Amino acid sequence: MKVLILGCGYTGTYLARYLTQRKVEVHATNRLGTALKGLNIPVFPFAYSATVTPLPEAALDGITHVLNSIPPDDQGIDPVAASLMPTLNRSPLTWFGYLSTTGVYGDTQGAWVDEKSPVQPQNVRSQHRAAIEATFLQSGLPTHVFRLPGIYGPGSSTLDRLRSGKAKQIDRPGHVFSRIHVDDIVQTVWASMRSPNPGSIYNVADDEPCEPSTLILAGAKLLGISAPPPQLYNAAELSSMAASFWKECRRVNNTKIKQELGVQLIHPTYREGLRSIWELEQRAKLG
Repeated sequence: MKVLILGCGYTGTYLARYLTQRKVEVHATNRLGTALKGLNIPVFPFAYSATVTPLPEAALDGITHVLNSIPPDDQGIDPVAASLMPTLNRSPLTWFGYLSTTGVYGDTQGAWVDEKSPVQPQNVRSQHRAAIEATFLQSGLPTHVFRLPGIYGPGSSTLDRLRSGKAKQIDRPGHVFSRIHVDDIVQTVWASMRSPNPGSIYNVADDEPCEPSTLILAGAKLLGISAPPPQLYNAAELSSMAASFWKECRRVNNTKIKQELGVQLIHPTYREGLRSIWELEQRAKLG
């Protein structure tokens, strides 16, 4: 196995670290080919905007598994679909993965969705994702789609937003979100890499969707600080991005990753996830 991670950002870097710890050879890309902190792996420049930064041939040398974690641009263009498809189709890949979003299910008013639920995206970003999913699933590549809800982990969680003063406690009873710790994304992708099943779609979410205010209160308790005061949803000042998330409510079923891939979640709920981040921070303080 030799893995190429296209668009090695937050999740991709965690995956690269996980794989190298298991002696898997990894190549990665980002826009400028910038080295990844703490990882001694080849990183190649690859981007698609007004002009293409083509992927160097060396990046694909001996590659058997490719993960695309690049989000589409504002026009819905995915650089891999736009410029790499012929090259990848000529490569001897056994596995191709795409990190998508549970936003493709749209608003279900809190009802559960699984991988057989209708794809009915309502915001433009999710419509782009649904179109890209379809492109890859119909491409002839050994495609596996991973639909992700809100991602959190060390350095990117409610704890960080609370400390920065950016966290808001929005009071909207019954409006829930699903989420997933980056560790559980990584272990799910790894399980799929080892057991390819082209054409598969997986929801990667934890066991307990909850109201965001519940998360804020739990995080504040861990930090030993006061939670921000609750704000009525209709009175809250939200960015356009945040407002689009609050327009949708769904609960994401994760049964398939457990039954088909044998995944046992490291962080089954936000409780375990936030506590593990907090404990990691405490250990770091002690050196």
